[in-house]
Amino acid sequence: MNVYYNSNFGCLVCPETRMGNTPMRVVIDPVTVLGSGFTAAALGEALLNALERSRTAPPVPRVDLGAGRFWQVTGIKGFAAFSRKFQCVRIDARGPVLEIVKLIRDTDGGYIEPVNQPPLKVPTGIPAAQLGETVLSLFSSGPESSANETLSFETVHGSVVTYRRPSDAFQDCGDGHTDAYQVFALEDAPGSHIAFLIDSGYHDLSKTAVLERWQEQYGTLSMFRFQRRRKLPLIASMQGRAAEAEIISHIYQDGDGTLEVLALIEHALPSEAQETAQSEYQAVIRSITVKEPQNNRSEGPVVK
Repeated sequence: MNVYYNSNFGCLVCPETRMGNTPMRVVIDPVTVLGSGFTAAALGEALLNALERSRTAPPVPRVDLGAGRFWQVTGIKGFAAFSRKFQCVRIDARGPVLEIVKLIRDTDGGYIEPVNQPPLKVPTGIPAAQLGETVLSLFSSGPESSANETLSFETVHGSVVTYRRPSDAFQDCGDGHTDAYQVFALEDAPGSHIAFLIDSGYHDLSKTAVLERWQEQYGTLSMFRFQRRRKLPLIASMQGRAAEAEIISHIYQDGDGTLEVLALIEHALPSEAQETAQSEYQAVIRSITVKEPQNNRSEGPVVK
């Protein structure tokens, strides 16, 4: 079973059972919510109750995932956003002992066990208050998430790109299984996204070439703007409106190549969500720095 903690919210205590004839563990509904200000004794009692529920609960069918989205009781819709704000401790019953380990957040938003960190071991008959105190001691008291987290990556041309991560409304999708360095998709509308693309993919960086490519990808555009930029590393910016989405792009000098940062915002989104996505994209753009290798500077691509 797992317990999740945020200093402002409190705790989620989540008993688990197996799914069908598989080793996969799923959360049992309902989870126990302890508001901020709970005592160690209250946490310990909730943990012991959850361990007992986990021990006695029958497996659930594959079609019944129980509280598969248990974290949404916190008001957070996506798990990746939840894990940025909540710390996690795992408790497993192993015969006469409980093994307790604080998990760490993986890059995909899940929780994993830290390497070379053996679990704490306490007897199963430990008093509730002592168990609660033991688990609480593993949670750090600092802020669980930075509202303006800075990320970076190295491009294929050796430049280092640094930027402000979009808000928790956007899920980190890694490379999105595409020719991208990084993709962030809206939790509730993954077709709307912000992507850092490897080079630009245009046969030349001109209004005609970009318009031709976009109409191949997105269909006829009712509006299209192309603007040359001369303040390196930004060299061009574009915006277009297709039947289903708004497309915005900025092209940056990246050594002997280019980096494209593109946003696609679907018209089907509520207007407030569209405005939020636009604002997040612009905030990312304002934060971008591209540091090229000192020995790899060029005059840049020809902009027609």
